[in-house]
Amino acid sequence: MKIALVVYQFIREKGGVESYVFHLSKQLLDRGHEVHIFAHRFGKDRYSGLICHPVPAITFWSPLKYWTFAVNAPKIIKKTQIKFDVVHGFTQTLFQDIYRVGGGCHWDYMMHTYPLMQSRFGRILICLNPRHFSLLLLERIIFKRKHYKQITCISEQCREEIIHHYQLSPDDIEVIYNGVDTHIFASQNKMRCRDAVRAKYGIAPDEVLLLFVGSGFKRKGLKYALDAVSRVNKSRKVKLLVVGKGNDREYQRLAKEKNVLDKVVFAGVCKQIEEIYGGGDIFVFPSEYDAFGTACLEAMASGLPVIASRASGVSEIITHGQDGFVIDHPIDAKDITNYINILLEKDKRVQIGLAARRKAEMYSFEENIEKTLRIYGKIANDNPGE
Repeated sequence: MKIALVVYQFIREKGGVESYVFHLSKQLLDRGHEVHIFAHRFGKDRYSGLICHPVPAITFWSPLKYWTFAVNAPKIIKKTQIKFDVVHGFTQTLFQDIYRVGGGCHWDYMMHTYPLMQSRFGRILICLNPRHFSLLLLERIIFKRKHYKQITCISEQCREEIIHHYQLSPDDIEVIYNGVDTHIFASQNKMRCRDAVRAKYGIAPDEVLLLFVGSGFKRKGLKYALDAVSRVNKSRKVKLLVVGKGNDREYQRLAKEKNVLDKVVFAGVCKQIEEIYGGGDIFVFPSEYDAFGTACLEAMASGLPVIASRASGVSEIITHGQDGFVIDHPIDAKDITNYINILLEKDKRVQIGLAARRKAEMYSFEENIEKTLRIYGKIANDNPGE
């Protein structure tokens, strides 16, 4: 098949959707498909055989960036005069065969990100912000005017949001959970990386290491993780390693207020994140909102027991008490502490970690690609001769 992948940035290091599209392109090439990338920005890394098409966009003001890319991407695709079997959009544009919703509805994102959204006046202020207004309008146009033939979502939570807000037919939307590279994220990393990671961040061999990984500390629920650590019995040797981008100073102050500053290490952004998982014992993911939460799946693939929030789409694949624990939303730090206490027992930690690895293998990147290809086949068959 001739496949067009449309994304604003084709840069592996960006993570998230950018990383997903980067690896998807490799998998498609390996399967013998002709892959074209339509993007405004490209990273240095590109697989041999990829055909790249720059899409112009005005970038000095975010609303113009969104709209010019949304308008120009379909124009550039048409200009190539290539009869693509599938146009797969990952960034909002005014045409795509398949539109992948990877971040949930923008309205729900705002509701869980900005405290002002809890009041009517605050919602008006936020929605009048040109950036949010543009994203909401683009989203509405795509869904209401049906600028797609198929929608895919990364969780049932995400699917339900779209149906609720835009009254779309459930038949238009298929759920394909995010996949994980089970070769890179593997239990064997514990043997390879554990001692080095602990030495680097000053974690004693007998300390149980809790991991928090995510950028945007508020939405990811770091305050709940800190509160939970403060509730763990002082006699238990635990440390919390915080990895990601956020306001370190604010949460250092919070840790100090809760008398756990000596139990928390802020590591910043780490490129070799699989090594971090290899050094940890328990993964804590009390997010206030996440359409999925790939970091949680990466931790599971690395053999870590996870504690995740029901407000994260990833909770849909966790069997509570068997391969992880799911905490209710609104989040109560007491629940997190209860599950941490259970997992402080090594045998239980190992048992649930092994089950987590087995569950992650059901959501490998290869499985994700196979499901995606089935949708590609359906779209291609529905459009013969295009």
